[in-house]
Amino acid sequence: MFTQDTQDAHELPPLLNTWRKMYAAVLVNLLVLILLFYAFTRYFA
Repeated sequence: MFTQDTQDAHELPPLLNTWRKMYAAVLVNLLVLILLFYAFTRYFA
């Protein structure tokens, strides 16, 4: 017998098909932000 909480834990992420792709998208987003902030810092220093 499954409760609602355990069923929710096994669902797929809403935007991408797998959690691996979701985590990769988050890491790519983080890398892009770091590079943009680095570029802004170098340009305006």
